[in-house]
Amino acid sequence: MRVVAEANDGVQTLELARKVKPSLILMDFDTIQEASLEILASIRKDFPNVKVIVFFSHTSDQLAIRLIRAGADGFVVKSADSADMQSAIETVIGGGVYLSSEFLRSLGTAVLRDGIPDKDGKTLSPRQVEILKDVAKGLSTKAVAYELKISPKTVDVHKRVLMKRLGINSTTDLVKYAIRAGMVAA
Repeated sequence: MRVVAEANDGVQTLELARKVKPSLILMDFDTIQEASLEILASIRKDFPNVKVIVFFSHTSDQLAIRLIRAGADGFVVKSADSADMQSAIETVIGGGVYLSSEFLRSLGTAVLRDGIPDKDGKTLSPRQVEILKDVAKGLSTKAVAYELKISPKTVDVHKRVLMKRLGINSTTDLVKYAIRAGMVAA
């Protein structure tokens, strides 16, 4: 691994990403704050294969949710040791999602308090959350139906509704969403 560029702000980040085509961007959220969400969305749109790890000094549950929705691949607090950062980089480069324990606690607080929001900000039902978790764990439709004591057709209906509500087009994307929402381990 080597550093190929260093940016001072969001505009420079996008310019350098176009120029050097990095495989990973480490984004200091505290430096450019709210603009980071816009920059992250631009990176996702313009460079869908570039991995992004956001690091910050502290977080709130609302910030956690906003960063997940913006599409970051990893979240690390600045107080983390070098082994934590190395683990985050390896996980993200390997195609996984890395969430620091502080970030998970913040996200868990929001989920317990507010539930899981869909793309319109409405909360998913407890049954939809159960099905989303089971699908993310890799259970088949039949296995989910058996576990929840409902029919496989009902599970399929719930999955289709979840995909529509979350703006997702596949079961794989449902799994990714559940991982990013901290519902299951990566």
